[in-house]
Amino acid sequence: MMQFKKKIKEGALKSLLVVSTAIALSSCSSFSDIVDSTGSAFASAGDSMQSLTGDVQVVQVSDDTFNLTERYHEPVTNFDSWSMRVKAKQVCDEGYIYQSRHAFRAGEFATNHAECAEGASCSYALEWRIQCKKVPYEPFSLFGKT
Repeated sequence: MMQFKKKIKEGALKSLLVVSTAIALSSCSSFSDIVDSTGSAFASAGDSMQSLTGDVQVVQVSDDTFNLTERYHEPVTNFDSWSMRVKAKQVCDEGYIYQSRHAFRAGEFATNHAECAEGASCSYALEWRIQCKKVPYEPFSLFGKT
């Protein structure tokens, strides 16, 4: 029984050491820089791939305001789109803010993918109105936005 307790204590100490090391490394600026550059590289690669596949129309409303539209054939799940983010970054290279994000169609929206598979009309357009504005750079984080 004493051997079992000793092994549990040793395991707990090793776990505590690993967690402490990870926390210490995550606070180091060089480690943070590596994580940030790696995250930026993945985002850039994703942007490149999405710009090849996405079909986003851009209409300039005023000097710094644009409407972005992308068409889909599926139920609306959210108002986000990676290809629209890529196009927004191309249009507003210093950053942008959303003025509105909405989906529209003539008629009712589909509620699930089965309706679309059965031949129902599931087409809709996602539209964003963005304003170009200098937005502070937010570094990549393994733990999400801070």
